[in-house]
Amino acid sequence: MTPMSSSPSVDLAARASVDGRWTPRLVLLLIALAWPTQLLAAGGILGANATAGVAQAFHTTQVVWFGLTLTLVSTLLTPFVIKLGDLYGKRRVMLAMTGLGALGEALAALAGSFWLVLAGRAIAGFYGPFGALSFAAVRDVFPPRLVKPASGIMGSSVGLVALVSPFLAGWLVDNWGYRGALWFLAAATAVAFLLVALLVPETPRHAFDSGFDWLGGLVIGGGLTAVVYAVGQGQSWGWSDARTLGWLAMGAVALVAFLFVERRSAHPILNLHVLRRRPVALALTAGGLAQTVAYTLPGLAILLALYPAIPGVSDGLGWTAHHNAVVSVSWNLVMFGTGLLVSRWLRRFDARRIWCAGLIVMAVGYTLVGFYHGDELQLIVTSCVANVGAGVVVAGAPALVVGVVSHDEQGLGSGMLNMLISLFGAILTAGAYAVLAANGTVVHGTAFYLDAGYSWVFWLGALVTLAALLLSLFIPPLHDPAEEDQQPEAALA
Repeated sequence: MTPMSSSPSVDLAARASVDGRWTPRLVLLLIALAWPTQLLAAGGILGANATAGVAQAFHTTQVVWFGLTLTLVSTLLTPFVIKLGDLYGKRRVMLAMTGLGALGEALAALAGSFWLVLAGRAIAGFYGPFGALSFAAVRDVFPPRLVKPASGIMGSSVGLVALVSPFLAGWLVDNWGYRGALWFLAAATAVAFLLVALLVPETPRHAFDSGFDWLGGLVIGGGLTAVVYAVGQGQSWGWSDARTLGWLAMGAVALVAFLFVERRSAHPILNLHVLRRRPVALALTAGGLAQTVAYTLPGLAILLALYPAIPGVSDGLGWTAHHNAVVSVSWNLVMFGTGLLVSRWLRRFDARRIWCAGLIVMAVGYTLVGFYHGDELQLIVTSCVANVGAGVVVAGAPALVVGVVSHDEQGLGSGMLNMLISLFGAILTAGAYAVLAANGTVVHGTAFYLDAGYSWVFWLGALVTLAALLLSLFIPPLHDPAEEDQQPEAALA
């Protein structure tokens, strides 16, 4: 049995009841994990709204680094975070991550130069891999019968974030500029630190060797970072540019080298034997592809909504940001509501069937969006269909991971899923902009896009979803955490 922690929040808490019923303490615990996890999504929306203000305030043409710096640091650190959470307990690592995140956003808000802003964003990037630990922590601290529902609720709460964040971002930026958005992120991350400190118990350690494969972490983290950077810059540099090809080549070489480094390491940072198992590889790849579509396509749809309507030049809808936020309330509520329902069904039905049904609906939905997106009514109806599927995806993906890895492998599985979402997201975004550019025109240095480009972006999302569905058909039956003999030692009543 795991010894008692020195943390009062662990030692003084009663143990969870074995019947798996929700209690007030478990509800608070779920909030404490969901708040910092979904703050990552809110941060992306607020950061996007603050970008124009940063560019104007510092008169820079390099404003792309405002968001890219955080993404690259987060990608680089993810493998280290996975291993550290298993070695020292996820709560300790979460506290360090949220503390650095709040510090970094505050530094960026106070910065008087653009390069100091980037330094703050780099420090804030330490908070980026939080999701790699939070979903794994659910399995450590919740009764087995509640692992799937709790994971589903935490995943589907992204719908609430997408519902509120555009209004919040507009209010903050309109009244206090980009610094208002950054100060909010600093304060919200500080709240996340307090929630974790007060409500989340320390989790059991799932790795007991004291060694740490720094070289392996740097190689895989650096390789993924190089690929994400190349894909992110490819649109502006050009896909045949020597810089794009060079960064892609360096990333590919690093990822291949990682396989050899890990084979020789006495303390590998990622257990390749787990990742080579067919059910794990299928679940992670399918989950990564599907969640990438669910998270990325709504952001790309904002281009359609906000770009102007100029006959023969631009086929955007010409909405204001506020009008887009009002219209998008409908499909974000659908995503959240569907996710809540699915989180209950995961206890009663085969998660694979629910997952595949969600993928079919999301593929059909984005196919319809590609055909019908010319006004508010069309976009609401078709996007609501797509987000019924997306709600299943964001709630069901954690259940896939839970069903193919053991308790001790949960951190690795959740962390790898997060890394794949980052990688696939960069590739899908780059592919979408390439499609738009092929169906657009440039006027006075500004790119505008025609309707065929927008249609193909949504159809691209449908095709990626179908690829995830094809992989999912080969996932074998999942095991249920409720059938495990061991109750999580850190669970709370």
